[in-house]
Amino acid sequence: MKKITMVLFLTLVSFSGFAQRVADQVIKMNSKIEDLTQNAITGIIVVKEGNVVRGISPETKAEVWSFDADKVVGNVSALETLSNVDTDNLFASKRILKPIDGTVYVEALVNFKTILINTEDGKVVYNSANYKYTVFNSQFLYKDNEYLVKGVENGKVIASLIDLNTGDVKWKTEQGEAKSMLSSMFTFKANTSNEAQVSSNMIYSLYYGKLSAIDRTNGNLKWVGDLEYTKVFPTQNNTNLVVINSKGLLSAKQYLNVLDAQTGKPIWEDAIKTKYIVYLEDWGTKILVAHNSGFNFFNLNDGSKVWKKDARGEGLKKVIPIDGDYLYVAENEMMLIDKDGQKKWKSFIEISDNKEDAINYLGKVDDKVLYLTATYGNLVDYKSGKKLWRGNLKFNESRPLLNVFDEENNQFLVYNDEKLFKFDSKGSDKPDAFAKVNVKKEKELNSIELFSWGVALSGPTEVMGVSKDGKVLYQNIYTQPGDGGRAWGSALATAGSIGLGVASFGNAVMGSEWTMTTIDPATGKETTSVVKEKDEALLKKSANQAAGAAFLGDVSKRFGQRYQAMKQNRDYSYIFAKDEATSKKVLVKVKKEDGKELDKIIFENIRPIYEIDPGTQSIYYIFENELRIFNKKI
Repeated sequence: MKKITMVLFLTLVSFSGFAQRVADQVIKMNSKIEDLTQNAITGIIVVKEGNVVRGISPETKAEVWSFDADKVVGNVSALETLSNVDTDNLFASKRILKPIDGTVYVEALVNFKTILINTEDGKVVYNSANYKYTVFNSQFLYKDNEYLVKGVENGKVIASLIDLNTGDVKWKTEQGEAKSMLSSMFTFKANTSNEAQVSSNMIYSLYYGKLSAIDRTNGNLKWVGDLEYTKVFPTQNNTNLVVINSKGLLSAKQYLNVLDAQTGKPIWEDAIKTKYIVYLEDWGTKILVAHNSGFNFFNLNDGSKVWKKDARGEGLKKVIPIDGDYLYVAENEMMLIDKDGQKKWKSFIEISDNKEDAINYLGKVDDKVLYLTATYGNLVDYKSGKKLWRGNLKFNESRPLLNVFDEENNQFLVYNDEKLFKFDSKGSDKPDAFAKVNVKKEKELNSIELFSWGVALSGPTEVMGVSKDGKVLYQNIYTQPGDGGRAWGSALATAGSIGLGVASFGNAVMGSEWTMTTIDPATGKETTSVVKEKDEALLKKSANQAAGAAFLGDVSKRFGQRYQAMKQNRDYSYIFAKDEATSKKVLVKVKKEDGKELDKIIFENIRPIYEIDPGTQSIYYIFENELRIFNKKI
C-alpha cells in the first residue's frame, strides 16, 4: 500500500504544475451558440447559433459555408397542429443537431422545423417548412438515399418519402387520425414508437401502436391494422410480420403474433402471452421465440411448436446461439440445448447468487464456457457441463466488474473490488488476484483497456495503469467541479455501469430494444444486408480522419440531460475536472498507455458542450457566443 501511495503522491505533484491553456482560435458569433456536432464522413463541424447555421472545416478551422435559417428555412410561426401531437415526443427528445450515421447529412431542428443539411456544401436538401405537416419523426433509408418523414397535417398522420438525389417528393400518404395531446398523455410510452421497418417493397409504419403498410414505390396505403403493436419485424420470406404488443400501464404482459403481410391480419389463432420477450430468430419458415418462461421454434404459418416441449426455465433472461446450439440463462442458472431442443447437459448450472444478478460475460472460450456475473466467475466444460473449478470465484456485486480479453495470452483480465484476476481457459482452479489496488472512487469505474504491458482502468475522475505482474504504474486522481449536491460523478458512474452490465436484470430486459436475428436456413449462418455505399472518396476521407483514434464514447449520452462531461476512447480519457492549483474548470486529456497528462484546457461552465475530432484530436467547445478551438498539443 505504501508503494501505491508514493505513486499517487508523485502523480498529483507532477500534474498540478501542468499549465492550463486557452483556445488556439476563437470564432465569435452574433448570438449564443445552441449546439454543435461533427459529421463523421466530411469531418465538418456544424454549429447552430441564433438563426444561423455554420459549417467549419476540420483542417483550416475556417467557416466553409453558412445560411440564415430565417431566409432559407422560414421564420418561426404558430404551430397550429401542436394540439394534435404529443409535444414531449415532438421536441424534448430531439437534439438541435443530429448527424445521420454513415452519410454526409446532419439533421437539424431549426425554427421548429426539421431540415436535412448536406455538410459538404451546406445545402438544405429537405425543409419541412415547404410542406403543411409538422414533422414528429424522420428516418434515413440508406439503400436508395431516401428520407422518410412522418408528421401531422390537419389532424391526420402522414408519411412522406423524399428522394435526396433529386429533392423530389416521391409520395405522401395519409395514415389515419392523429392522437390528441391529452390522449397521448395516457398512452403507454412503449406504444409511441415511430420507427418504421422497411422491406424490399414495403414500409411498415407505427404511430402510437397503429401499424400501416405502405407500398414503398408509390406510397399506396395497403392496410391499417386493427390492433395496436409495440414493435414489428418483417421476416425474410417477405410474406409475414412478427409483431409484439405490450399491455398495461407498466407493461405487465407482452403478446407476440404473426401477421399476413398482404392483409395485416393475424394468422396465428393464439398469440404467445408472456411477461417479456428475450430473443428472436427468423429462419424463413419458422421463428425461434425466447421469452420469460421458455423458448421454442414456431412454424410461421400456423404457430405450432417445432419441438415437443419448450426449453424450460422460469425467468429466462439470455439466449446465446453457439455453433448450432443454444446456451441460455433462466433466473440464475444456465443450460445448453441442441438445435432440436434437447438438453446437452445433465443439469442446470448455477452462475450467480440470485436471479437479479447481471451477466457481464457469457460465451464459449476454446472448448469451455466462461461466465462472469455480478457474483460469480467460473469455467464449464462445453460437452459435459461440469464446472472446472472446485468453487466459483466470488465477486462483490456492489462493485463494478470489468473484463477485457488478452488475445496474445488467450486469457481474460477481470477487475472487481480493487482486485485483478487472470482467467485462463486451461487453468485447473480459480485464480488468485494478481494485483490489489487502491481505487479512490471505485464505483465510478467504467472502462478497462488492454495494452501490451497491462490494463488501464478509468472513470470520470480517475485513470490507473496496472502491469500484468500486478504493479501500479500510474494513478491519476482528479476532483470533479461543482458542489457535492450537484456533482455529476455519480450519474456518470451509473452510465458506465449500465454499459457494462451492472444494471439490474429488470432494467436490462424491460429497458432494452427488441431485435430479431435473421438466419440463413440453408447454412444456419446469420445474414446481413449490405448498405449501398456512398461517395468512395468521402468514405476514404472519413476513414483517414478516424485512423489511430477509436470512437469517442460519451458516458453521459445514455441519459436525457443535455450535457457532456467525460469522453474516452481506447487511447485517451478526457476528464472534466477542477484544477487544484487555480480551482478553474478544465478538460484534461490523459494518455491511458502511460498516464501522462497531455493537455489541460479551460472550460468555463459546469455543463460543457464540446466535440473532439477523432482524426485531428482538435477540441471544439462552445461558450456563450464563442466557438473555442483547441488544436492537438501533443
